[in-house]
Amino acid sequence: MEKLIAKPQLGFTEANQLVASRLTDFNGRSRRSEYWWTMLSFLICVFLISKALSAFLPDVLASLITAACWFYVYGVTVRRLQDTGKSKWWVIVSWAATFASTLYMYFSGLTDTLASVNANPQAAMKVFTDPGLILIGLVNLVTFVAILIFCCLDSKPEPNKYGESPKYVLAKEEEEVATAPETTAAEVEEPANEPAEEVKDNAEEPTNDQEI
Repeated sequence: MEKLIAKPQLGFTEANQLVASRLTDFNGRSRRSEYWWTMLSFLICVFLISKALSAFLPDVLASLITAACWFYVYGVTVRRLQDTGKSKWWVIVSWAATFASTLYMYFSGLTDTLASVNANPQAAMKVFTDPGLILIGLVNLVTFVAILIFCCLDSKPEPNKYGESPKYVLAKEEEEVATAPETTAAEVEEPANEPAEEVKDNAEEPTNDQEI
């Protein structure tokens, strides 16, 4: 009989080392512990990087560089979705919407409007009522929520088109373990009875003297 058993969870260091070694690997599957430990360390680092860049670079350039840093977790996010049987297109669309919103705000002047110290309230409201930005924002919101939910799901135990499960493995369960000691004992006792039977047979055989 076969059953599924779960491998031990990855630790913080092990998860980050594994992701760093598979940055450009968009095939296969990744389990939850690998993804969430990496995201924790990445979000802390990207927050510090964005603050440092904002102090020396224009906001739009700092935002683009920060967005580019997300490539570090792109591969593990794709593999995490594939681990639950979902397509990598969720990640592609979400990230494309993020870059598009940043570029749209810059070239439409909305970034300068928000950055202005004495911004006109009516001009500032345009940011939240702009049709193009609303559309991109909705796409980004829907895909982000979907990815978040997918990444919280457990690994699919069975293999899928992306490969074997990184968490679950098959283990064989022996059904006759309990009966094995009894069989062994019986096998050990049988040879001990054979000499006694031979002696008994020899004792029953008549000797030549008795026949005479």
